[in-house]
Amino acid sequence: MTSNIAESLNAVTKDARELPAVELLEYMSTLLECWTNEKLLNANGTFTYLGKKYNKELEDNRTLSQKMRERASTDYIHNVIDSVKRFIVCLQNKRCSCGQFQIDELPYPHALVALRHMNEPYENYYSPYYTRESLMQTYEILVDPLPS
Repeated sequence: MTSNIAESLNAVTKDARELPAVELLEYMSTLLECWTNEKLLNANGTFTYLGKKYNKELEDNRTLSQKMRERASTDYIHNVIDSVKRFIVCLQNKRCSCGQFQIDELPYPHALVALRHMNEPYENYYSPYYTRESLMQTYEILVDPLPS
């Protein structure tokens, strides 16, 4: 099995595989420089607190949460009803019975319903890795060119 990044590298380097080792390394280095620069420019163009991808996902989750109902059991445990399915959300532990809240560390619709009911800001409930600042730090690492 391969990961998506391995598949992406294989697809992009398909023609370069026939090059001698040094030229192949130069090609790969240049490719990583370009990708890193492109991602950094994209992160610089983000003006939301979260990165673009996660901000969009949060907005989509907010839209989905509008059709759900909530019943609080305690201050932190909520029963969220999505048509006929029920989910238990624990805000204190950042968990949901659907499993998505704790896996992705981003408030899913069930958690957003509970947060809205409690009038809590959702900023305390997502991973700091999704922030624009964290994204910027990821791509600030220099890819040093190979010496001649």
